[in-house]
Amino acid sequence: MIGIGKKIENIIRSTYSSSENIKRDDLYRLLTKYFYGDLNRSTFDWRIYELKKTGVIEPVRQGVYRLSGGKKIFYPIISNKQKRINRLINKAFMDINYCSWNSSWLNEFSRHQVYSNILILNIEKEFMQSVFHLLMDNSFRNLYINPDQKINDNYISENKESIIINSLITKSPLFKIFKVPIPRIEKILVDTFCDDNLLQPFKGEELITIFSNAFEEYKIDIAKLINYSRRRKKEKQIKAFLIQNQIISEDVFL
Repeated sequence: MIGIGKKIENIIRSTYSSSENIKRDDLYRLLTKYFYGDLNRSTFDWRIYELKKTGVIEPVRQGVYRLSGGKKIFYPIISNKQKRINRLINKAFMDINYCSWNSSWLNEFSRHQVYSNILILNIEKEFMQSVFHLLMDNSFRNLYINPDQKINDNYISENKESIIINSLITKSPLFKIFKVPIPRIEKILVDTFCDDNLLQPFKGEELITIFSNAFEEYKIDIAKLINYSRRRKKEKQIKAFLIQNQIISEDVFL
């Protein structure tokens, strides 16, 4: 016998196409019509949570969803250097918020491969200097805090690998792999879009390729991407970029 969750999924998938936006109120009316004559809001909220958790729908923006395409979740390979840094930070500091990621992860999406790597540490501002000295004391080299264009051109661009420490924006979308905090793909894409210094090899036409391939291959939470771009004060620019390059249709944002 098919469970209630599967029946709800079947009705939703038969009612909406993958390109349609699903408004929260419309979803409520659909569930009350077929399953619950007197669906209260707390039960409805739980059903929304279950539909997102099981990959039936994904948020576009507040109160608007779309069918999930069954795409993969981005799980990059965590380097031994990231794991070692994570152990050092956790041992030295209590309740620090930070994440790390490698610019080489972008090679999966780009047309041209970049063979140098920048390990980016986004750290709470008040801990940046302390983490810098912690890593220096533990024999890490090619370390830079908020490097400017001159430092990038003269030093970082010549290194096979560098470690960059800069501040973590509050409410950044993060998760953990092997207990190592890393950014979600939405943050990686927005940070790459916003960067005009360190990630130059991934700009221009390459940036369009990166976004297109990421959206094609992986599950992207558009609501998280836009919310984070808003925190970086780039919401209008990134929406225009996505629409102009036909990565997302304009009606997603209506």
